[in-house]
Amino acid sequence: MSKLKDLMQAIGDDEGQDDEIEVYADSVKNALELAARELKMDISVLDYEILEKGTSGFFGIGRQPYRVLVRPGHQYHEHDDIDKIEKKLASLSTDDLVSSRIERDADGRFSVRVTKSGVWLTVHPPVGAGKSVSLGDVQTRLYALRIKGVDEQKVEKEVKKQSGKKIRLGDWIPNPEYDGTMSIEVSDDEMSAYVHFIPPQYSGRHMEFEEVMTALRNAGVLVGIREKDINEYLEKMDYAQPLLAAKGDPPRDGRNAYIDYKVRVEKTDVQFEEDEKGQVDFRNLDLLENVVVGQVLAVKVPFEDGIPGRTVTNRVLPAKSGKDTQIKYGKNTILSDDGNELTAATNGQVIFKAGKISVDEVLYIKGDVSLETGNITSLGSVVISGSVLDNFVVKAAGNIEVRGSVQKANIEAEGDIVVKQGIMGRDEARIESTGGSVFAKFMQRANVIAEKDVVAYEGIVHSNVDAGRRILCSGRRARIVGGVIRAGEEVNARFIGSESFTKTELRVGVNPKVLQQVSDLEGIKKQIVDELDKLNKDYTTLTSQRKSMGGKLPKEKEELFVKMTAQQKKLNARQAELDIELEELKSYLGMLGKKGKVCAEKSVFPGVDIFIKNNRFPVKDPYSFVTIALEGNDVRLSQYTYPEGFEDRNTRRRPPRR
Repeated sequence: MSKLKDLMQAIGDDEGQDDEIEVYADSVKNALELAARELKMDISVLDYEILEKGTSGFFGIGRQPYRVLVRPGHQYHEHDDIDKIEKKLASLSTDDLVSSRIERDADGRFSVRVTKSGVWLTVHPPVGAGKSVSLGDVQTRLYALRIKGVDEQKVEKEVKKQSGKKIRLGDWIPNPEYDGTMSIEVSDDEMSAYVHFIPPQYSGRHMEFEEVMTALRNAGVLVGIREKDINEYLEKMDYAQPLLAAKGDPPRDGRNAYIDYKVRVEKTDVQFEEDEKGQVDFRNLDLLENVVVGQVLAVKVPFEDGIPGRTVTNRVLPAKSGKDTQIKYGKNTILSDDGNELTAATNGQVIFKAGKISVDEVLYIKGDVSLETGNITSLGSVVISGSVLDNFVVKAAGNIEVRGSVQKANIEAEGDIVVKQGIMGRDEARIESTGGSVFAKFMQRANVIAEKDVVAYEGIVHSNVDAGRRILCSGRRARIVGGVIRAGEEVNARFIGSESFTKTELRVGVNPKVLQQVSDLEGIKKQIVDELDKLNKDYTTLTSQRKSMGGKLPKEKEELFVKMTAQQKKLNARQAELDIELEELKSYLGMLGKKGKVCAEKSVFPGVDIFIKNNRFPVKDPYSFVTIALEGNDVRLSQYTYPEGFEDRNTRRRPPRR
């Protein structure tokens, strides 16, 4: 609470109703003068209430005096308002300077304010080439306001000085007919209180801070009173809009409980570290996270209670508390008795699947996967210190890490697959992650499928690659050239295509699984159509023979005719089913949002065919530092955007160019 407010409350406590007096006089001014002498107080500190309005009568006959109730008010001093104004100007000096810079030339301005403490004049100087306030302007305003008895010398002096400070010109003369009035409006939800002012006329008195505060309290407004805003509003004397004098505190619902994972559950924030030669040491990637017995895997952060709100009338508004949650855990983990902490029960590899954390023991293969080991199948994760040789199969329910290379082999994992020395597939290698991402130094003539991301640091060459989210090639020499590249959201590489215009197909904006499903269904439909075409020709031949033979065929041909009729019916039904399935899939593709983009940091060359959803963009000219995406229904080119987590701070951004 402010010192001013404390002082006013102290005065209100010390001076009770015993200090109120009723005065009968010919005018309000005379009543206040009489009360001031009786109470031995200055007239400016008195509050009054007209109990009965007087009349002058006719030539003194029937004259009725004013009946006025007078009580002590705030103890004003001559310079109280000046001090307030100076503090206000000090707090707004920065804004005034900014305004002056914006508006280089502005005329001077002035204001005249009537309060209990007197008549006050403030004259502000002009800015730049603006015009100064003239003495005539001020005198005209005083005349228009019907203000008399002011110190003309002070007026003239201040107009010349233009100090911007508040100068007292004379005493306040009570005139209730011209005084400003106000009313309080509390919103229906009691979350805000507005003060509506009717401005004073002529020499009428403006409302003051304590009067507003008293009116708010009388209206039941107790909380959220904006004292600073009230003071600023009253100083401006602009009553065009109501004053928002109080604002309630809305309730704040509590935060839900959440799980703070102490191990990595996502692998999208991979950071490649290059040496001075631009080479990457994949041994330092540490994509697979091992834990030891007793290591904390996850901690539950409890929910928070809501914080009740309050209306301006001090009515409590209830708040909702946050919702609780539970740590989901799998095998080889231990949940604490209070359910707030999960630890590892064994040494192994962290697996995060379907929202659950489990720890699987890791299968380590020393050397290559070869005749010495045979095919590998594991319910956990697999770490291979060597390479996977031709025609071998490695399958794991967790992650697979190959520290050597992968040749013409089959690698399948539910988690992430990391090949530190690259894939040389000779068109027959198949690398698939059904629930994670695939990382490799490079991919050459391979078939790669990932539920999430595919990251090849040195490039993808003549390969077929599908990723549910992103395909990234962000090394210094990284290039995507040849093959079919499909990603649900983004393809991003240093170079796309080649100077020799190698045919390269890129598709983004649709999950490759959906595209593959459409392709498979269309392939099946084509087989059925071809089979029906051949069957219809044979059916037509038998039908002609049947007619020529009087409607009856030999036994063997008749049996064949019956079989062909049944097969024809079956194939037609299957074709109709395929048409419905294809229509549904294509309708789904049409409903997808317009996401999907292709980004080339260095160059994208002619010979590259880009499909964003169903929109085709054949690259006919080379582009540099470019992003190709849909805008509306059209393919648009814009500045290159770095893939998240792979920003190159040493590369200067520049606009796309042809």
